[in-house]
Amino acid sequence: MVRVDLVQGKRPDSSLPRILGGLLLLAGFLLLALGWPRFFSERGLKYAKLAEMKAGDASFPDLQGRYSAEGLNRYRISRDDEAAVILNVVTYRDEQGGLASAIVFPPGEQSGQGLMGRDEGLLRRDLWNSAAEAVRAHTGEEAPFVTWWDNAQRLRFLTGRKGWVASPVAGAYPDGEDRRFWQSVGGRFQQDEERLRQLARWLTMDAEQALAEMSAVVSNDRPVYFLMCVDDLARLAEMETLSGVKLPFEVRNFPSAADVHTQIAEVKRWANEKGVGAYLVRQLPTGGIRAWRISTPEGARTLLARLMPFTTSLARPLEAMSLVYQSGWGAYISIYEWRH
Repeated sequence: MVRVDLVQGKRPDSSLPRILGGLLLLAGFLLLALGWPRFFSERGLKYAKLAEMKAGDASFPDLQGRYSAEGLNRYRISRDDEAAVILNVVTYRDEQGGLASAIVFPPGEQSGQGLMGRDEGLLRRDLWNSAAEAVRAHTGEEAPFVTWWDNAQRLRFLTGRKGWVASPVAGAYPDGEDRRFWQSVGGRFQQDEERLRQLARWLTMDAEQALAEMSAVVSNDRPVYFLMCVDDLARLAEMETLSGVKLPFEVRNFPSAADVHTQIAEVKRWANEKGVGAYLVRQLPTGGIRAWRISTPEGARTLLARLMPFTTSLARPLEAMSLVYQSGWGAYISIYEWRH
């Protein structure tokens, strides 16, 4: 990829209950893709299909994809009537004629109220479309991308580029209801789970060790690109289940404040209360900030942490990785070129 001028995002701060405990960020962001109006009694979650659209319908949105969409299903997930989030899943035919799907952010659609904020869906749409434009302009059709499965599906729909993994796997979801739900979201489960399990292990390993191990597995006859999205932090439960490693990442939302310096000072205090002081912040549409912290030195050295815009990673980037694209909104999307 030709180096793309970096777009510096604002570095905000924020706060939410721990991601792994509530799973609501994960559930809120993606957990709407199935079609069964059932009740998750163990988590107090409900989801329901809101709309099922076909290409050619007057209301069908322009998704700006590489492939022509066949349909779009829209779902809502909520919890105890206090948070509702919208999830949109496009279905399309790839170049081989196979049916594929991807979670997308259509124009004119808000992500819903509650945890995600009212405007975050529109912001994500613009950031993903800009990243896709850069990928199309600066990489070849066969450029390999290493990224989590949902990013890979979205990248495939928008650009045609293929991910090293392409689908979720059943082993990431111990609960039967969750398993059936994510199978529907992902279009299908990958029968061979090894690649996604490998990726989960690498992301949770010491970064230098992970890259050394990856060199023997990932093709080295051309540059490999890593696409990281801050929303990958909502996938920690999947990564932990597949890798067998508990990651010391925590998240919290901080309310809006008249003085941004006071807000950031609060985040720094929180980040230093427990762990190494590593934190990642992002502005919320409500004016508040969302912040993640890492509570152990080992956690700060993981490949996941080193490729995310945590303060410790920004201060000491990986030498083997060349940052070639970065979006705004607190470096929401980052693309690295890895020559090995």
